[in-house]
Amino acid sequence: MHPRYAAIFGIENLELNRHYRPKNSDSSSDVSQSTAAERLTLSEPLLSDIRLSVPSLTINHVFKGAGIELTDDKLTLPSSQLSASDKRALWALMSTHLDKL
Repeated sequence: MHPRYAAIFGIENLELNRHYRPKNSDSSSDVSQSTAAERLTLSEPLLSDIRLSVPSLTINHVFKGAGIELTDDKLTLPSSQLSASDKRALWALMSTHLDKL
């Protein structure tokens, strides 16, 4: 069920325990948590748009990774220059975090 419909009907979003998650989903989070991860510098318009879209979410660090992921205060992006599909994926990710609030 789409998270927005779940919020309307009051259905709690369930997530799999780490033990049951597919192996490929853990690899992207390991990249963002590793100390050797490369930091990215985003353009001011993109960073301000992200902060305006989700004001309750604080993003302190932006790292380079294989995919687009948001964990705690860390955002992982493929590069500092995003393609159109990357931007759609980023806004979809922000939308899911807004739905959880």
